[in-house]
Amino acid sequence: MNKKEFCSFIDYSILWQNISRKSIEKRSREVIKYGFACLCCYPADVFIAKNIIGNNASISGVVGFPAGFETTKTKVQETLTAIDNGANEIDVVMNISRFKDGDYEYVLNELKQIVETAKNKRSDCVVKVIIETPHLKERNELAKACELVIASGADYVKNATGFATGYDGTGDSGYTDEAVGPFDNTGIDNVKAISDIVNGRIKIKASGNLENLEECIYYIKELGVSRIGNDYISQWIEESGDDYWKDK
Repeated sequence: MNKKEFCSFIDYSILWQNISRKSIEKRSREVIKYGFACLCCYPADVFIAKNIIGNNASISGVVGFPAGFETTKTKVQETLTAIDNGANEIDVVMNISRFKDGDYEYVLNELKQIVETAKNKRSDCVVKVIIETPHLKERNELAKACELVIASGADYVKNATGFATGYDGTGDSGYTDEAVGPFDNTGIDNVKAISDIVNGRIKIKASGNLENLEECIYYIKELGVSRIGNDYISQWIEESGDDYWKDK
């Protein structure tokens, strides 16, 4: 794998709260510079990125990001807005609260509506569903979430937003705030488990606290991951140097 091939797997993102127009423009130019697959941003920022990226890479609008508890109607509207502004991909957060309640019918119906909306609006639109694995502590939960995403007709299952936190103050959630850090349950073991569960039935996007290029390459070459979501890839690439890619 050479550097150009590696970059074609990367979803670059700009998803913090105090985003400036200059920051979006800078990241958009970096997408073109490195040949990344996609820039992920909020629906309201898609048009800024589109003006720079054009058709040189994909642009994904995030929907229900990062908590996932918006109403289905709101998520559908966010999807339409993102596509109207120039997005050709959607990264949507599953309703984790309803999933933890065991209301799988609600979760599946919502995801189906979003997928149908995206595909009807733009037939080539790629939909990635974020299942927020820091909240999925048991293998059966992880498997159920993956099955719902597959059943929805989405193109990808994605493990995490990087924003996971919090606990149910009633004590019913089964874990404490300290047990749900944003990067807990997003590493190699988690991605391998997802890969084993889906077994090629849907593409995988790995995100969360990836630590270095080696981990990213392992996901792609050994676990069949099709996209990597990360904010620091450009920095790692610059630090790696050309010699790094000779034996990849």
